[in-house]
Amino acid sequence: MATIRFFLQSTSNPANIYINVSIRRGQIFRRKTGYLIDPKQWSNTTNLPKQNDEDNKNLIARLKKLAERIETGLNETAEPSAEWLQDQIDRSRGISKATDQDKLLKYIETYISHLPYKEFPNGRRGATISTIRKYTTLKNKIADYQKHTGREYLVKDVTPTFRNDLIKWLREVDRLGANTAGRYIKFLKTVCLDAEANGIETSVQLRRVRGFSEKSEKIFLTFDELEKIEQARFTRPALDNAREWLIIGCYIGQRVSDLLRLTSANIVHRAGLELIELVQVKTGKHVSIPLHPKVKEILDRNGGNFPYKLSDQRFNEYIKDVCKLSGINQPVYGGKMEKLEDGKHRKVTGTFPKYELITSHACRRSFASNFYGEMPTALLISITAHSTEQQFLQYIGKTSNDYAVQIAEYWRKQSLEATKQPTLTVIREAK
Repeated sequence: MATIRFFLQSTSNPANIYINVSIRRGQIFRRKTGYLIDPKQWSNTTNLPKQNDEDNKNLIARLKKLAERIETGLNETAEPSAEWLQDQIDRSRGISKATDQDKLLKYIETYISHLPYKEFPNGRRGATISTIRKYTTLKNKIADYQKHTGREYLVKDVTPTFRNDLIKWLREVDRLGANTAGRYIKFLKTVCLDAEANGIETSVQLRRVRGFSEKSEKIFLTFDELEKIEQARFTRPALDNAREWLIIGCYIGQRVSDLLRLTSANIVHRAGLELIELVQVKTGKHVSIPLHPKVKEILDRNGGNFPYKLSDQRFNEYIKDVCKLSGINQPVYGGKMEKLEDGKHRKVTGTFPKYELITSHACRRSFASNFYGEMPTALLISITAHSTEQQFLQYIGKTSNDYAVQIAEYWRKQSLEATKQPTLTVIREAK
């Protein structure tokens, strides 16, 4: 005769209530019942909740009902199993079997299919190609992880434990950088929260699943380095062209997706000012940037046009050569992409000549870093189109110490102004 017993495995509050079904020697099945309790409310004598309040009495009734269902089911099945026991628990709690949408990989696919029609708080409709590509990569990572574990996961399986196991696989097996792994967790949580909003069961611990980012070096080109780049001489026209795009990028502060698509049509005149106007691909924000003399000089040299077009990939390749030949070679700690033995490209960190760490992203960061403190932060944000000042300051790696220095410098200038003595100039000698 089968023996059914309930028990706890943890003293933490709340603790899962387990069920143990012993059919015969060597045939024992254990599963979580799906019910939780404060261990202090559990009786080790009765192996049931204490009968000291109405909630516990109701919980006792549910557990006894589950036990009766299992006893009845054992008389009706010839092959009880752990899966059979789980099905009895789910049926007792009114939980239906998982559908395709409950499956994690399937829901990620659904989420991706809806991205082209997603509405964003800024009024923009439809995610960018870049965003769709990120979530498609997430889908591929989860598919690879399922192959690695030999298990198909549900949306509700995304718990802090799942997060930790996935990070370990991303870092140690897939050999991704820490920040890349942290971003995947952020994307995954976004998908699960969307599933929850659409009635899909999620883990009660989903809010504890958090992505992360580690502090990284902010690689940018200083004004002095930009001057060296301007003065360098190249024998390849492709490098001259890439240099012009690089300098423009460092003086207009836009992402490469916006920078390299600029044409003379983006040059407008308003209120006597010559401006570059564009709508950012990633954010959908409209940006107006007054022409900096360095940018105007390049445009004038090209008959009022921007340099000739090139791909993002070629731009990234050429600007490394541009910086190398310009002597931007001091040792700097940072991360760069390298091809590994397995043929995959991964970011590796270490100390390298600075030109090896320069990518198209250095344009936007150079603008933000070089002009920070030179012009009001609000004006910089109007050009870089960061959502908040905090986001902007994190982007350029500023801390509370930097704010203190900036405030102290401001007070120093104010003090100098206040202590200036008026001077009397003799115009002519009185007679």
